[in-house]
Amino acid sequence: MTHCNGYIGKRNDAYTQLYAYDDVADHEMIGAFGFYTKLSIQLGFALVAVALLWPAMLSYIIKQEMQLSPGSKSFQHWKETPVPMYIDVYFHNWENPYDILTEKPVFTQMGPYRFYEKRTKVDITWNDNGTVSYRQTRHWFFDQEHSNGTLQDQVTNINMVPLGLAHVFRFKKESEKRSLSYALTLMNQKLWMTKTVEELLFEGYHDSILTVMNRMPFITGGVQVADKFGWFYERNGSRSVDGVFNMDTGANDIKQVGHIKSWNYENTTGYFKDKCGKVDGTSGEVFPPYLSKEDTIGLFSGDLCRTIYLSNGQETLVEGVKGLRYAGGTDLVDAGAVDPNNSCFQEGDPVPLGLLNITSCRNGLPVFISYPHFYHGTEELVNSVEGMEPQQEKHEFSITVEPTFGVPVDVKARFQVNLMVEPSEDILLYSDVPQRYFMPILWFDQRARLTPVLADEVKTMVSIYTITSSLAFCLLIIGTILAAAGITSACRRFQKNAVTNASAPCPCGPSVISRIDV
Repeated sequence: MTHCNGYIGKRNDAYTQLYAYDDVADHEMIGAFGFYTKLSIQLGFALVAVALLWPAMLSYIIKQEMQLSPGSKSFQHWKETPVPMYIDVYFHNWENPYDILTEKPVFTQMGPYRFYEKRTKVDITWNDNGTVSYRQTRHWFFDQEHSNGTLQDQVTNINMVPLGLAHVFRFKKESEKRSLSYALTLMNQKLWMTKTVEELLFEGYHDSILTVMNRMPFITGGVQVADKFGWFYERNGSRSVDGVFNMDTGANDIKQVGHIKSWNYENTTGYFKDKCGKVDGTSGEVFPPYLSKEDTIGLFSGDLCRTIYLSNGQETLVEGVKGLRYAGGTDLVDAGAVDPNNSCFQEGDPVPLGLLNITSCRNGLPVFISYPHFYHGTEELVNSVEGMEPQQEKHEFSITVEPTFGVPVDVKARFQVNLMVEPSEDILLYSDVPQRYFMPILWFDQRARLTPVLADEVKTMVSIYTITSSLAFCLLIIGTILAAAGITSACRRFQKNAVTNASAPCPCGPSVISRIDV
């Protein structure tokens, strides 16, 4: 019995020593594999976390770059536009004014007369609600080299000043209209006039009617009128003509950057009803990021007293920069003739598709806006006068925007000014006009396009965004694989250890006894 107890004691000591050696080996192996497993899991989750957080980080970086704030690069570009801008002005010369009674008006196009434009934001005020208030100045400089003609070229068209006065008097008493007719005859006013390009644009020209109106303010209801008439008279370098704008800086929501909140301290223009009079869109120099083909972009124009909406984004390439080209449709020149939703633009008598009445916006002068050569207008409108040749390539209004950062890369802003003249039984000057005409006066082609240097900057920004976005996706894939591999390895080892422990041999088994040195 004593011998058996001694034998059992030795055997137990042997088992203890044997399992101690096995445990050391197992722990060394588990430690080695455990380290790499933990590293794989931790690294995998870290990469996944970075990949998932990267969009937010990237959005933050873009916001810092895109939002307007004092001293930022975007602010400097917005304050003083670095992109070369110019405006080509084309005049419609009336060839047969003496034949108004028997023939429809015939026009020939003159120009272009090119002016380089410089825009600068002034009187800038930063507001606590994430907006900035400002005025802007615009300076124009004539470019003779790229013009087809000189500023001394003579242009014949409808006599605009008496036309505006007659339009104001159209609803007055017959006696008042006859008094006006008599006054126009005394002042030797004619249906048409001939002036130089310089007079019609910036210099302006004197008219005896303007002199009388300034001396007799009751005619205009106390409204002060200019001493000269010219489409750009007293606008060159003016700080007040364009009005006061309030714009979103993107500080609270980067997708609102550039959005015009108010114009002249109002969120409506006061010239059109309901939604048509809402101040909306951007100034055209800043657009929100992350644009798509389906988006509609808005451009607020103080000159037109409305927002222009462009849609149908088409992919295009400008100086190597991929952009979306948004174009103006019929909604800009539709006052309900096609789309009833645009009926709030209707003022006065209905007009055909292709025209927008902005008389109230132009101090009573019967101005109707259209695309050049009545592009997008009805066939009846195009053929109402001779000389109109609408072409999409030459006359479409479009803006191309780099969609990721909302940078305008190519601007073709085109519209035409037309004046309505109609018969009047009470005003002799217009008694020979056989029907209502919309006389094309002039049209503008405002252009701005990225220079190669600026295009390279935009391409670099887009490349960095694209590469980092792709890198984040790769990190997500790699991190997922590493984490999955680590977790799978850990699970397999756990299962293996569980099986090994469950099938461990009994200490009294013969295989163990045979290894004991008694």
